[in-house]
Amino acid sequence: MSKHLTKKRAILVAVAGAAVAAGTGAFAYFTASGSGTGTATVGSASAIALSSAAVSSLYPGGADVPVTVTISNPGAASQYVGTVSGSIADNGGCQGAWFEVDPAAYDGTIAAGGTDTADTVVRMLESGTNQDACQGKSMTITWSSN
Repeated sequence: MSKHLTKKRAILVAVAGAAVAAGTGAFAYFTASGSGTGTATVGSASAIALSSAAVSSLYPGGADVPVTVTISNPGAASQYVGTVSGSIADNGGCQGAWFEVDPAAYDGTIAAGGTDTADTVVRMLESGTNQDACQGKSMTITWSSN
């Protein structure tokens, strides 16, 4: 092989190597800042469901009758329940004011889809008047929570 061809090959290899190095090692770019908007939706509370079994053996001036209130959270997130209260509606001549329901301090969180209970008592007060209108009546306890 001639000295001339070897020198020519060496130059070609050097040029090719330089071209590859230059082509892969350097690049150019632009920078830019940006902005935009998106949305987020906050869920809402579901009503806590409160219920109890029937309360019996209520008499004017009688003893407190225990009642267990079931607290259910049908919502998709945990919800806090403070106090569970009950009130009794009138039924004909039987006055709801003749009954008293003690509030139950629950002060806890019910998990999504969860259920728990709170205990309280119900009593029929002595009104000092004839309460015969209540004999045999079914009274409705309306439960509420905060």
